[in-house]
Amino acid sequence: MYRMILALLAASCARAGWVEYNFGPFRVVSDAGDKPARERLNEMEQLRHALGVLLGQDSLGVGGPQEKQLKTVWPIDLVLFSSAKEYAAHAPNQPMIAGGSAMLAAWSADKLLPGDFLRELARTLIDDNSGRMPPVVETALCDLFSTIDVKGTKVLLGAPLPAGQLPPERLHEWAKIQLLATHPDYSGKIRVYLNNLQGLGDLSLAARNAYGLTPKQLDQKIDDYLRAGNFEAAPVDGEALNPNTDFIEKPVSKEAISQLMTELAAGGKDFPPDSPRGLAAKNTRPSLELAIKANPRWAEPHVKLAALETDPAAKVKDLKDATTLEPRNPAYWQELAKAQMEAHLYADADKSWAAAMRAAPTQAERARIEKTRLDMDAERAAYEAAEKKRIADEQAAELQRIKDAAAAEVHAAEAAANQKLGGVRPGERPVEWWDDPPGEKLSGTLARVDCLAGGPMRLTIDIDGGGTIRLLIRDPNRLTVHSAEGVKFACGAARPAKKIRVIYNVRADAKYNTVGDAAMVEFP
Repeated sequence: MYRMILALLAASCARAGWVEYNFGPFRVVSDAGDKPARERLNEMEQLRHALGVLLGQDSLGVGGPQEKQLKTVWPIDLVLFSSAKEYAAHAPNQPMIAGGSAMLAAWSADKLLPGDFLRELARTLIDDNSGRMPPVVETALCDLFSTIDVKGTKVLLGAPLPAGQLPPERLHEWAKIQLLATHPDYSGKIRVYLNNLQGLGDLSLAARNAYGLTPKQLDQKIDDYLRAGNFEAAPVDGEALNPNTDFIEKPVSKEAISQLMTELAAGGKDFPPDSPRGLAAKNTRPSLELAIKANPRWAEPHVKLAALETDPAAKVKDLKDATTLEPRNPAYWQELAKAQMEAHLYADADKSWAAAMRAAPTQAERARIEKTRLDMDAERAAYEAAEKKRIADEQAAELQRIKDAAAAEVHAAEAAANQKLGGVRPGERPVEWWDDPPGEKLSGTLARVDCLAGGPMRLTIDIDGGGTIRLLIRDPNRLTVHSAEGVKFACGAARPAKKIRVIYNVRADAKYNTVGDAAMVEFP
């Protein structure tokens, strides 16, 4: 029934005469004639340009390079009605509401754009383009641009706000930004001031770098400025465009108007199923992938995909895409940090936690993020301790396997010798007949000799029966070597490989990557 009512309401508004005007991310859809539509579109575009100048991302003129112009995640559509009465029948309950494929607003053609809409437009452009600044500064910028006055390419900024509109603290911050943006003693450095705030959010650093003042000194100037109360709008550079020729104009079909009115009436709660927001609302992998294609600048579908993902690496990738698209969102950075910790990518997680702290708008939010991080660091420490133990256990098991293999080789040789000599009678203990030094014994094939810095040598031996062992000769001059042919060690791979018998003492050395020290070497 609700959808039916919306459709009937939209159909009543769909009639001939609707025209749309486009420029940059903005679209004005109007049935109120050509002039007011072009004027409202010019107001929006001049605000975008002037704000871009302050943020250091100013547009470079019609038809020029676009990379430094402020952009928006969503197109912004303004529906301009021919009268206040008609507007009142379709007025949304907020300055902007979400539509399926754009942000939607509405207004009456016989009035300049209202301050609430201009304030929200500035907020959207700041959110979609700038680094995080202190909330009071961002709010003050929005208040400043809520009174922008545009006539063609002549733009005034900083007109006094209506008395009583802002509480005292907010009025003080507005006065600061108004002074810095409009007074010739300060306006030339406001870009430096705002750029410093976007980097670190440090008011003291920004005031010193831009104006050579401490925050206290700057606030004192603002207090004096407020008491004087001489606020005047100042001209700023307007964008070089002609509203009569530069805005693209084309008629709008009745079906498109019906859909637009339906979305306005829905109040941001219901979207066409094939629109980006409608697709994302379905929350299936195919629909989310279509939503990403429909609006590649939108981060939310990537976050929803990550929530559906079971593969840790794929989850991290989806969340990285989201933070790239919306770097000011601390919640997205936190989700990425948690996913990286679950994937044991701790160095990457540290960077994401730091980014979450930078994106947090308040000190309270930063403190909450820090607590979450510390709680998760305890889990990280437990994992790393378990991982170290696992590696140590594996190394110990490998060393024991080598020792067991060497012992088995010696026992096999003893058994063969006993058998050749007639064996040992039951209960008899074999008589040791050699004078070799004590230690573990093994035999195999010498594969390589590494000559190490300072004189030591490292032997790599392929053990008879399987396995490889590395032994260290700490002082080659003191090693006992038995060889009928006078064999000497040569650095590098053994050419040809030679049979070798070794007695060694178990003594692992992590520096040289060896498990024992050779005490005697024999080349049979």
